[in-house]
Amino acid sequence: MTVAPKPIPVPAYDHWLGNYKVLLIFTVVFGHLIETFRNLDGNDSVQIAYNVIYLLHMPAFIFMSGYFFKQVRPKRIISFVVLYFIWQSIHEVYLAYANDKTLEGLIDGLLHPLVPSWTLWYLLGIIIWQIVTPGFLILRFPLLISVAVALLINADPGAITNFLSLQKVISFYPFFLMGYLVKERGWLANDGFRDRLTGPAGRLVGLVVSLTIAIFMGLWTKNGFDTAWLFYRDTYGEFEVSLLKGAATQLFLYAVSTVMIFSVLLIVPRRSFGERFDEIGIQTLAIYLLHSFIVRLFRDSLPPAIAESPFLLIGLGLLLATVLVFVLSSRPIVRILRPLLSPNVNWLFKKTS
Repeated sequence: MTVAPKPIPVPAYDHWLGNYKVLLIFTVVFGHLIETFRNLDGNDSVQIAYNVIYLLHMPAFIFMSGYFFKQVRPKRIISFVVLYFIWQSIHEVYLAYANDKTLEGLIDGLLHPLVPSWTLWYLLGIIIWQIVTPGFLILRFPLLISVAVALLINADPGAITNFLSLQKVISFYPFFLMGYLVKERGWLANDGFRDRLTGPAGRLVGLVVSLTIAIFMGLWTKNGFDTAWLFYRDTYGEFEVSLLKGAATQLFLYAVSTVMIFSVLLIVPRRSFGERFDEIGIQTLAIYLLHSFIVRLFRDSLPPAIAESPFLLIGLGLLLATVLVFVLSSRPIVRILRPLLSPNVNWLFKKTS
């Protein structure tokens, strides 16, 4: 008599962290919508909103990527490599069309795929972070070492180029590693601990801390803070500051972003908002890959009357970001674009007996 194999249990959807991912992808889309208009005269409030968002969204998004990282799976890494080359090619074709490039210009762009187009640095980051994390985990102080490497990279003006967006990838890596280490220690998985964190007192603390950081960033912005610090793509010399001040600023931003990752998480509801809302949290990568094309069209077509009005710009940005995260995560869109969003790479691998 044969015994049927036990079914592999499917982990229940984590609504708390899923809702957090929804919030983060929304801020990614909204931030990109208002990005090019933040420096217009009279748009100080747009600049402040943008800086507050950038203090949180990519550090937190990368933190969550690290949290859900399991172990190195070569097939998964290769699938991300294929995904990157597909979307890098799509971006090059789109930009060639939008900018009236010649065929030679398009071919030149396609032949230089390792300088990622705009948002695609994140895909390269996912690939590199998955590869290097096992090496960091055998070290005694992996997080401290990752921070030290990031500081050294930003201290040397000749250390790195745009190749693979390595400066950003290395500078943001501590957040990925932090997410993995938090998961390994089970700090967010324990129901009792979650109950205490997200109880009335915890939510109040999260709200007060988040608002305090937002107000602080608003004041810092008013006093000349350079938003480029939040991109982690420039060396200290490009900010015309000493190595000591540059390192101190980067460490301070790391600390503030880390506090904000957790303070905002405390505010996020743990309950389900329905299956459709959950799909947004599941399809964050699809939204991330697709939204940039619509953002470019938005930037090129927005009337000056709206672009120069903070109230109208922020209002329209919030509305359009809401629409985009719902539409781009919808089943019809994901199903139609599945070959591009989740390409089948099984044909690349040897057949195993």
